[in-house]
Amino acid sequence: MRNTSCRRPALTSLAVIALMSALGLAHPTAAGPLEDGKALLEKKDFSNAAKAFADGFDKGDGEAGFHLARMVELGVGFTPDAVKARALYIAAAEKGSAAAMNRLGLMHLRGENVRQDFAAAAELICKAADLGNPEAQFNCAGLVLDGLGRAKDAAIAFGYYEKASQNGHTGARNMEAALLRTGTGTEQDFARAVKLFEQGASLGNPVSLYGFAEMLEKGEGVAADPIRAHLYYNLANERGHPGARAALERLTASMTPTEIEDAQARARNWKPAQAVEAN
Repeated sequence: MRNTSCRRPALTSLAVIALMSALGLAHPTAAGPLEDGKALLEKKDFSNAAKAFADGFDKGDGEAGFHLARMVELGVGFTPDAVKARALYIAAAEKGSAAAMNRLGLMHLRGENVRQDFAAAAELICKAADLGNPEAQFNCAGLVLDGLGRAKDAAIAFGYYEKASQNGHTGARNMEAALLRTGTGTEQDFARAVKLFEQGASLGNPVSLYGFAEMLEKGEGVAADPIRAHLYYNLANERGHPGARAALERLTASMTPTEIEDAQARARNWKPAQAVEAN
């Protein structure tokens, strides 16, 4: 397999120092590495956050380099600079940052200031996925499911969605549920699918709310319950799901006034569970 981890020669230490000098970070303070940088970023102390990430990066922490690159790319504490950001992503990937590999892969996938190259995108993203990065696992699954840069294989895609879901990725959990519901890349399993949708619905995710409502309405993996289905379609519609309004209107037309009143009262009193997931 071609080595496309960075798609250009490795940056030398002097090149990285020169780049950081251009950003005003040649001599970072002792504010601390990765975790300190995140804390400073949360406090909107962008200057010291950048110095902390630069310090960690200089000490070999690729993930600190990723966060510094992200700040440069998005213009957080800096003038946005896609070229410098990409150079930092490359250097961070060379130090083992799965997040940086994933971001570089997305650049190739979308053609962001680099040639569009699905094969290069898949190699970078799926390498990051194999290192355990949940976002990369989700992205790799999508590439494999669609056959972009990798052979189309629903079973392998399901495996990546399942891993990302187990690592707390909400979008992956919804895709895992959808594939289980249809039996795509895995055996059809309504009980597992409805459980996954219910988990996301409890947190207020609109896709999960809609999927759970559909399964409640049709009695897939759970007893059919039009009142609860109405509740979750209503909540999904409130949160902007594109198909929820039509489903809500259709179901409302088939229910009695008493059932509708019950469902709407439940919607008024509903509160999401405390989110504990990473994504």
